[in-house]
Amino acid sequence: MQTLNQLKQGMRANVLSIRANTSFGVNDDLVTQRLMELGFVPGATLQVLGFGFLGRDPMAVKLGNTKFALRQQEASKIEVALV
Repeated sequence: MQTLNQLKQGMRANVLSIRANTSFGVNDDLVTQRLMELGFVPGATLQVLGFGFLGRDPMAVKLGNTKFALRQQEASKIEVALV
């Protein structure tokens, strides 16, 4: 199973699920809810547009007609399948 933070620039994928990430601690459920409210829901198609300085945070992602900047830590919660 791949997560969004493992994809390279230009890759397209479908969201499978949002998984728990203990690094968020007690706020993990809030981060999951925020990602889902933004549209990162099962079946959504996304594309990785690029990365920040030296290939680090943030990563730019296109979801539908909207572009988002996500931290690697947030992207690691999103399980995807390549299109």
